[in-house]
Amino acid sequence: MEMITGGYYEPILPVIPDQDKVEQIKRLTQTIKEAMGTTPQGMWLAERVWEPHLPKYLVEAGIEYITIDDYHFKKSGLREENLRGYYLTEEDGKSVKVFPGSETLRYIIPFHPPEETLEYLSRLRGTSCAAIFADDGEKFGIWPYTYHSVYEEGWLDRFFGLIGKNLDWIEPMPLGTYALREKPLGRIYLACSSYMEMDEWSLPTEAMVEYGKVVERLKASPEGGPIRRFIKGGFWRNFFAKYPESNDLHKRVLHLREKIGNPKQKPVPKSQDPLHYLYQAQCNDAYWHGVFGGLYLPHLRHALYENLIKAEALCDQEIHREKEWVELEKVDFNGDGDEEVILKNPEGVLLFSSRGGALLELDDRAKAFNILGTLARRKEGYHQKLMESREQAAGDETSPTKTKTIHEIFDSKEKSLDQYLHFDRYRKASFLDHFISESTDLESFRRCQYQEEGDFIQRPYDIEARRKEKYQEILFSCRGKVGRDGKGDPVNLEKTFSISPSQRGVKAAYQITYGGEKRKTNFGIEFNINLLAGDAPDRYYDIRGHRLEDRSLASIGELEDVSEVQLVDEWVGMKVVLKTDRNCNLWRFPVETVSLSESGFERIFQGSCLLLYWLVDLEPEKEFQVSLDLEIYSLEK
Repeated sequence: MEMITGGYYEPILPVIPDQDKVEQIKRLTQTIKEAMGTTPQGMWLAERVWEPHLPKYLVEAGIEYITIDDYHFKKSGLREENLRGYYLTEEDGKSVKVFPGSETLRYIIPFHPPEETLEYLSRLRGTSCAAIFADDGEKFGIWPYTYHSVYEEGWLDRFFGLIGKNLDWIEPMPLGTYALREKPLGRIYLACSSYMEMDEWSLPTEAMVEYGKVVERLKASPEGGPIRRFIKGGFWRNFFAKYPESNDLHKRVLHLREKIGNPKQKPVPKSQDPLHYLYQAQCNDAYWHGVFGGLYLPHLRHALYENLIKAEALCDQEIHREKEWVELEKVDFNGDGDEEVILKNPEGVLLFSSRGGALLELDDRAKAFNILGTLARRKEGYHQKLMESREQAAGDETSPTKTKTIHEIFDSKEKSLDQYLHFDRYRKASFLDHFISESTDLESFRRCQYQEEGDFIQRPYDIEARRKEKYQEILFSCRGKVGRDGKGDPVNLEKTFSISPSQRGVKAAYQITYGGEKRKTNFGIEFNINLLAGDAPDRYYDIRGHRLEDRSLASIGELEDVSEVQLVDEWVGMKVVLKTDRNCNLWRFPVETVSLSESGFERIFQGSCLLLYWLVDLEPEKEFQVSLDLEIYSLEK
């Protein structure tokens, strides 16, 4: 048995600050040393995401060797027969040993009979070549169907039995032992890469579909093998371009890390150390999506935000010694070319985008909860396979079953999931400003199959910050158009947000002026709030003056004459309250995605969408005004 180390909270090492790369590895190494009495010198690289600058920091952290996929090596020009040992690579003169884990073994262990592994090894019989296997432990009982095959059907016993019977020509050994005993095969410089499937998932959707078709054609062609090693997908960091929700979270963590800096202080309890929480917010799974990436899982996104919020609260306590304060920062923190506004007080953090004047994030420090953590519904490359899987289902029921890798599972957890395939044209944020026709109904809006009469959702708003006694105000203003068929009349929309030092939320005041011919339209303000569970009995709507047959946060409905909406979370012990000084109509519906996981297609609740809207008579020089409060309260015990 050989213990190996890695990042303590399993971050994607290339995308966290260099000092954190080293510290995360050292923390896990120290933990292993204390628990097991040995200091590991090898490392598991999370999701095998490799970038050429890593060796310098691996060496600084005490790492002598790592294992990644042979796919990385093949993309650097090597052939299968060149991968029977390890290579050296370096950065800035700091060298590490890199082992190419066999793709063949990764796919047949433990999914094919053990005899196939023995047959593969027999090709190397009589040589000193290494067959290198390094993979996730989850496939031995955690992935779907594997517990049955590995343990109940005896795959593991048969596998080790076969190895034991052939020790006259097979010599099992840890990677560390091999690295000490054998010389490297040479020097290599590896390109940015992960495993083959990850490189595919990181591509934009259209490119991902086309890439998959190319790979399948190559697999089916006798000439495909030699060509395939030159075919590469995307790049892990492209997930930040593909999913802005992921990018914002990642850049928030980086932004806070820069503020924390390198405090030289006496040892403090973990609960008082902002880096303790910030390192947890670097955990990789909720930043990406493939078959088993966790971006689509709200509880994983919430866990990262929870730790980010705790880290930021401790950091702000050091910066702001006074009891009452409000801080405003205007910065393009996420690198999208638009200016954002970060607004803080002792109770929470608000993140606004100039694009649409939208509120992207509202963190409540008391509960360490971002109530706006909603993921938009996007078309994914595998959605076509959902349609195809329905057609194949009948045939699969009568065909013999075999253990599948997670890359071969296209089952559905419920019937008719394709009816939930609706895709958003914009980010599911809050305080989104809509002008929609009187004929638009709830169902067409829910399906995102309606015509927007205004052009404010994606427009950049001008920003003006103002201080008014204890209140910090931000004015977002935009001059757009309202109309149809490409024609429109000018509309000026202003919304002023304000918070006080003690406020758990935000106040907003809207003012709309119009400069065209008289017309009627529905003006609506959209909110997307995610309390994580759509059908849990302890999370529900409470709407003043209305009795709901279905109060769940996943319910669909429309109401008139609404002045206050409450979303109650008894589990966390809080409620989100939305009030307006002008009674409105209300549409509500769940934001639900259909995504692929290791056990098949599943529908996931991503949040509750609420549209508060008013029928407005637009006339020249006539103003429409409305004020809203979005507040968070703790429930009385």
